[in-house]
Amino acid sequence: MIWAFRQLLVPLNYLRIKHGGGLFHSKKTHDFVLPIIFAALTVAVFWLLDAPLKIFGNPDTTRRITDLLQLMMVFYLAALAAVATFERKGIDHPLKGGNATLLTTHQGVKILTHRQFISYLFGYLSFLSFILFMFMTVGDLAQDKIVELLKHNLAVYNFTIKWVSPVLFFSFLAVLWQLILTSLFGIYFLTDRLQVLSDPDA
Repeated sequence: MIWAFRQLLVPLNYLRIKHGGGLFHSKKTHDFVLPIIFAALTVAVFWLLDAPLKIFGNPDTTRRITDLLQLMMVFYLAALAAVATFERKGIDHPLKGGNATLLTTHQGVKILTHRQFISYLFGYLSFLSFILFMFMTVGDLAQDKIVELLKHNLAVYNFTIKWVSPVLFFSFLAVLWQLILTSLFGIYFLTDRLQVLSDPDA
């Protein structure tokens, strides 16, 4: 049973890939540092505008986000399929500017090629967009029932509104910003890096 879950969670290996050195000069910047910073700035803007710090409550906004996620899922899967079958000189060579490595159970430290790195990237984006889509869909359908249940205990309801909801809102924004920034990172690879693979000075 465990092996099945491991297979389903393979796209998460993207987060375990190491590339570059230091916190602000590595892949960790796109994965964690910038998403958290942008999420904090977004929360600050909401707070200054006195807007509610909650994910659900505006059906139009929820619909727009789910529609965007559906569209992005198709793009990610198409990009993943294209990279997996793409033929270009240098695509199966290690990344330039420092090796991208992944620690595996059977092979130890694995040095990734351009094809492997970009496949992991768009595989992760496909996985993340699907999870966010399911979260938004289920949450939108269940929010009224959850609120109704919480109101039976005012202490729990007030705690949820004051603390749980803002924390969930910040976490959701951090993941959403990670999706956006990683998408831009993937687009950079598709539009720039793949075009100069055979250039020794790139």
